Amino acid sequence: MRNIIELRGVSKIYQLGKVEVKALDKVSFSIGSNDFISIIGPSGSGKSTLLDVIGLLTKPTLGQVFVDGVVTTEMSNDQMAEIRRKKIGFIFQTFNLIPRLTALENVMLPMWFAGVPDSEKKERGQQLLELVGLGHRINHKPNELSGGERQRVAIARALTNKPKIILADEPTGNIDSKSGKQIMDILIKLYKDEKKTVVMVTHDNSLAKRARKRIKIKDGKIIRRAK
Repeated sequence: MRNIIELRGVSKIYQLGKVEVKALDKVSFSIGSNDFISIIGPSGSGKSTLLDVIGLLTKPTLGQVFVDGVVTTEMSNDQMAEIRRKKIGFIFQTFNLIPRLTALENVMLPMWFAGVPDSEKKERGQQLLELVGLGHRINHKPNELSGGERQRVAIARALTNKPKIILADEPTGNIDSKSGKQIMDILIKLYKDEKKTVVMVTHDNSLAKRARKRIKIKDGKIIRRAK
C-alpha cells in the first residue's frame, strides 16, 4: 500500500501576543492509499489543526506535507487550492449547506464552479444522493431534513469531484447516535467499496474504533497509534 498522505516533522505554531502556542509539535506519520484512519484526542489537542494541515487548509510552520506523492509545503495558495479541488473532499461538523438550495442543488454546487455540463451535474448529483440513501429527498431543502440527512447531503457534496481523500471533522458531532451510526456506515462503505482514503477526527472513542487504524493526539503530539 503506497502512501497517499505523509507528514514529516510538522509543527504548527501560533503567536498569541508574546506567547507561542504549539498546536502541532514535530508530527510525523503516513497514511496509505485506501485506508481509514481516525484521529482522536481531547479538546485542544491539535486534532482539527492536524486535519487542516493534511487538507492543505493551513500551512505548517515547520516540516513537510506530501499529498499523493507531491510535496505541498512550498506551493502557492492557488496551487494548494487546485490539489484540494482535484483530490480532497471535506465533511464538516456543521454541514455548511446553502439553506435556499435543495439537496440536489447543494450537491451540484461544486460542479457549477468546476464548469461541469448541466446534464452531467444533475445525473451525478442524483447518483451521489442515491449512494448516501437520499434519492427520495433530492428536492428537499436543508430545513426540511433531519441532522443526519443534512450530513448525508454534505457527504454527497464532498464526493462530487471524485476525490481520492475524504477528510471528516467530527462528522457525527451535531447529530443523534442513530444518525451517527448511519454516517459511520457510509464512511466505511466509501473506504471499503469506493476505495477512498478516509481520515476522520472525532472525540468519540467508540466511533474511532470502527476505523482501520487510530491515532491519538495530545498537546500537539502523537502519543499512540493502534490498529
